[in-house]
Amino acid sequence: MIYADTDFFLALLKDKDWLQEKAIKIYQEHKSHITTSVTTIIELLLLAKRVSINPERLLISVFEIVPSITGIENNTALAAAHYVKENGVNVFDALHAAYCAEGEIISSDHIYDRIGIKRIVLEN
Repeated sequence: MIYADTDFFLALLKDKDWLQEKAIKIYQEHKSHITTSVTTIIELLLLAKRVSINPERLLISVFEIVPSITGIENNTALAAAHYVKENGVNVFDALHAAYCAEGEIISSDHIYDRIGIKRIVLEN
């Protein structure tokens, strides 16, 4: 497998990027052997929030390029993107909430109460 970092995905997905032509060529040559990880997903979600890109649409595009991602399932990543987009949750809290799924989370952060995640209260 060939590991791709965030720059590769940005080059493919942005309208214009100075690396786009080369990224397309590499993708065409190696598309069935490209992988990435949760680290790339985190970085892309942070960038999406910073530059106001729809994080759900961005991740769906990434999943079309790389069907499975090491360290995170696609539905967990999409759930995190949803929390970022729809609830304005920061990326790390969104990922915690997504990993928690239907369970409970131990935290002092009240954001989970606001988005409907069952919280075991850590504070007094």
